[in-house]
Amino acid sequence: MLTIGDAVKLAAEKLKEISDTPSLDGRILLKEVTEKDEVFLLTHRETLLSEEEEREYLAKLSQREKGMPIAYIVGYKEFMGFRFKVNEHTLIPRPDTEIAVEKAIEMIREKKYRKVLDLCSGSGAIGLSIAGILEFTNVTLSDINKGAISVSMENAEHLGVQQRVKFIQSDLFEKIDEKYDLIVSNPPYISGEDMEELSVSVKEYEPHSALYGGARGLDFYEEITKNAEKHLTENGMLIFEIGYDQSQEVEKMLKENGFKNIITLKDLSGHHRVVSGELLPET
Repeated sequence: MLTIGDAVKLAAEKLKEISDTPSLDGRILLKEVTEKDEVFLLTHRETLLSEEEEREYLAKLSQREKGMPIAYIVGYKEFMGFRFKVNEHTLIPRPDTEIAVEKAIEMIREKKYRKVLDLCSGSGAIGLSIAGILEFTNVTLSDINKGAISVSMENAEHLGVQQRVKFIQSDLFEKIDEKYDLIVSNPPYISGEDMEELSVSVKEYEPHSALYGGARGLDFYEEITKNAEKHLTENGMLIFEIGYDQSQEVEKMLKENGFKNIITLKDLSGHHRVVSGELLPET
């Protein structure tokens, strides 16, 4: 039978080709299986797993060895201090996306915005984080994927914000008929060329419809930017998460569609990650 220490060593060996953090992956799986915290795992390395725990751990380790992301195996991902359910219908929230949420929160507070639309909402990580942090907001989450909407509804209940959140299954603005102070979106933006270069964990498990943004990766930005004015209030704002090499094209789209005060922010790795613009009235 495996001890906790043996289980971590096994993960370090089996996952070294698929993960940059094989030992950490092993501990995350152990936490899920044993229902113990990190401190316990680190201080009880000689503790034996039960037969059931070992069987479940080895099964999850096998899934990870095949490339399945940890978040899909355990069924959740931490984001902005909240725990979000994720599954095959949703992308796994990335730390870089927190830059877009932080920008949105900053502008909501500064501009006294109230109505927010999270377009291409997936698990709801962006919109629900805003609703969870800013209790005066009313947030609409919209996604084309019915499965993603279902997941985001569960997440809203878990966060306790369901009374201030509305859900719409829509292909971009197709079924959106209201105006919002702020539209924030992390749309599919992977180009055809970059789709081929994705890691196994992403290419084989995360939903392609939430990744592929057309041949150049810009299709959704073009469509959203072109139609955003009809769905923004006066002095409204549009915030995008973007691919690391898309800032110039997206900035140009915003300018061509009448947006002002265009700002680009970098992520923690120094890559351009967020572009925002304001729809100001003509003077």
